[in-house]
Amino acid sequence: MKLIFRGGAQEVGRSCIELRTGGDRYLLDCGVKFKEDGFAYPKGLLDVPGVDGVFITHAHLDHSGGLPFFEHKQLKGPIFCTSQTKILTKILLKDSFEVARIRHLHPAFSKVDLKEVKKDIRVVRFDKKFTHRKVGVTFYNAGHIPGSASILIEAEGKRLLYTGDMNLAQTMIMKEVIPDYGGPIDILITESTYGYRDLPDREALAQRFLDKVEQVLAQGGSVLIPVFAVGRAQEVLQILSLGEFKAPIYFDGMAKRITRHILSNPSKYVKHKERLAEMFYEVVHLVKNREERDRVAQRQGIFVTTSGMLQGGPVLHYLKHLWHDTKSAVLLTGYQCKRTNGRELLDHGFVYMKGWRTKVHCQVEKYDFSGHSDLTQLKQYIECVNPKILIVQHGDPTSVVHLTSWAERSLGCDVHGPRVLDEIDC
Repeated sequence: MKLIFRGGAQEVGRSCIELRTGGDRYLLDCGVKFKEDGFAYPKGLLDVPGVDGVFITHAHLDHSGGLPFFEHKQLKGPIFCTSQTKILTKILLKDSFEVARIRHLHPAFSKVDLKEVKKDIRVVRFDKKFTHRKVGVTFYNAGHIPGSASILIEAEGKRLLYTGDMNLAQTMIMKEVIPDYGGPIDILITESTYGYRDLPDREALAQRFLDKVEQVLAQGGSVLIPVFAVGRAQEVLQILSLGEFKAPIYFDGMAKRITRHILSNPSKYVKHKERLAEMFYEVVHLVKNREERDRVAQRQGIFVTTSGMLQGGPVLHYLKHLWHDTKSAVLLTGYQCKRTNGRELLDHGFVYMKGWRTKVHCQVEKYDFSGHSDLTQLKQYIECVNPKILIVQHGDPTSVVHLTSWAERSLGCDVHGPRVLDEIDC
């Protein structure tokens, strides 16, 4: 069994691991990494003569965004994922294609390739083992976003567990991960996004968030909440359902369509769907178009909208109305990548709108409602799984080094922190 890390090794983005076993080749995820001039795809993918299957952990583009490129280069093979991941991936891929065209970034694939991805997807059920060619495969709840999975591969008498993006914390949208995989794990490939620090207690964080919303409204300001369309938008609605606000809540952007799909499709690991449905259909105001957006942006309100890093979408339209108001606030709800508007706003108080670098006078705060496990949770998980071989990836070098150093000191197993294009024989 050989692993080749074609992306996501000592970096966050373009997750893609080639697995060779029994003469077959498989991919664990096939994502992209965002750059200013477009996308970075998995390295050396064109050197792969073909694959016998692709296993996708979840819909986020850093794990699924390379699938159309994969199809475009005729590296065809069946694509396995959960039903929610199939639906959400289709939406996110189409949106990324349209956004790339609008921004003249020239995606390395066509609309035809998007259709081919849809044709090649095979839906699998959680917790139910299936056999594909020479490998046994089981998808387990990963707690990250709706449909997200950790994937167990059984081949050559070995059991390999790939966590994908995983959240061991209790959230208001996803049920907890129970690390029971039906037997010992020989090889564990774990994410390490927060492999260097712990995150704040989620309940206390939610209360601080609600208190801030109340404070801003009491001062006569409005609250702008940029969200990621999948997972974060729905959790923010759940958190806001715990408050009693006199100002209306407006919900806008691609998160509307995503939320409808989450509510209308069954998923055994999404929780509190009744509360989410009540918020979505009865409490929040769904903004329908640009004209309505113009009207409501001039009123006091709570505006929950995409995109989470302020790179596009309706959030910039609302910010255009609020940037000068010191009584209003922008409450960031997740990680802000370097060279994004969200990071620029957080670090320097500026954003780029229509090509102009604009000083934002609103209050700006960040609330880390992460969909990832923190350092303590990762340590506990690794100790519980107790693998013979530990491979740490999906984290920047600081995270990978921190977690691998701990593992080398504390565990009696082989530990690896590979770089892109490194190979490991297991």
